[in-house]
Amino acid sequence: MGDADFRATEPAISYANTAPDTGLLRAGYTQRGKDRRKEHLVVSFQLPPAAADGARLGPLGRWYHETLAHRRCFVWLQGTLSRTIYVLRCVPPHQHSHRTRPPVARISRRRWHQTTLDSEAQLLKSCWPVPERVRLFLPTFPVDERRAHRYAERTYVANGAFGRVYRVRDTLAGGDSRRWYALKVLQKSNIVLSDAVGQVRDEVKIQTVCGHHPFIVPCVDYWQDRTRLFLLSEFFGNGELFHRLKSFTSQLVQLYVAELALAIDFLHNAGIIYRDLKPENVLLDDQFHLKLIDFGLSKWLSVGSRTGTLCGTIQYMAPEILRGEPYGHAVDWWALGVLACRMYTGRYPLMDPAHHLRASVTELPIAPPPSSPYSSTAIDGPVANRRLLPASADRLPPDGRDLLHRLLEPDPRARLRSLLQLQRIALYQHYRWEDVRTRKIVPRDLFDDECLVREEDAVLFTDF
Repeated sequence: MGDADFRATEPAISYANTAPDTGLLRAGYTQRGKDRRKEHLVVSFQLPPAAADGARLGPLGRWYHETLAHRRCFVWLQGTLSRTIYVLRCVPPHQHSHRTRPPVARISRRRWHQTTLDSEAQLLKSCWPVPERVRLFLPTFPVDERRAHRYAERTYVANGAFGRVYRVRDTLAGGDSRRWYALKVLQKSNIVLSDAVGQVRDEVKIQTVCGHHPFIVPCVDYWQDRTRLFLLSEFFGNGELFHRLKSFTSQLVQLYVAELALAIDFLHNAGIIYRDLKPENVLLDDQFHLKLIDFGLSKWLSVGSRTGTLCGTIQYMAPEILRGEPYGHAVDWWALGVLACRMYTGRYPLMDPAHHLRASVTELPIAPPPSSPYSSTAIDGPVANRRLLPASADRLPPDGRDLLHRLLEPDPRARLRSLLQLQRIALYQHYRWEDVRTRKIVPRDLFDDECLVREEDAVLFTDF
């Protein structure tokens, strides 16, 4: 536009009641047009004057005046808000007490009982300050310094690798106040020194997920305080398998192997390998049904996968574990065969596991201790094509010996390793598997009092 100056001015509103002369207006417009052509400096825009009541304004004029009025209100409101915010920000921060100021992104330790434990959303926030010994077990183990006090009448039951087991009673329960629980107290220092933090967390998760199975002990509750972990599970007064029963009938062994096979097959289908099947981890409920407990060595392992950790109880380890080879779920079926052999014959298989350990694991030869459960005629070296069953197994029925031979197969590829294969062998032909699942078969009807250990000689648990 060159040197032109654009200026938008508000219209001059006239309140005269008489209309202006048309001729004078035309002459004035002509003269001003000539002046603009001469000066070439100013270009102005004006609206025609309006009456006081706005009747003589056109639609464009009324819209223009309404817009100006709205703009003045908006500018006034914006200025007022800006000044208010400025005044609030200028207040010195020391005038506010830090005790009355609510936390923004973190939760103080005093508020854990009201926030972290009651709201799942608060579990996603980091609590400050959090000691390292507490942070390692979060969020699997919620923090509660007072929950352990509600379980009274503690009775020592057994020792464990990281702590002790007590029999307790819930003092806050109403109708179940006479119900007993097993409280497992683990020391955090022992767990951290053994580098078993992940192992303990997996134990709680697996037992919680699989606790609905009829032959697995559920984990009722779990929490932590500053120095300890707490695992609460159901308590079974009949104790461990071999501490309540000293002998087993063939029908009882058949039922117990079926119950354990259902539990093992359920774990395998859930992607879990148990790795610690032994009598100390098999409890008897009030009706003498079996219950698996202690998932400390369990691990998430999908079907068909293998792992190589050397762990378990040496008498129940499969040959591939002792040789340090990668192994899969078949090791649990080997342990079931060792347990079945003990129930049938009262003895371990004739295989010394010390001779299968790799030289990299033990530099010196391992000899069984004087109290070794293996006989002096235990077979050394490779177990292929060797006799594994003790001599007393010759007096077993043919279908019982066939079960032991299939479970105690040194080659994991030829070993019986699924519930479907177990259902097809001679011992379980036409067996009532559905009655086993629903616990309709009562174990107490399958043995007499001579098979029981006297109550004064029985103990509830041993070291696990």
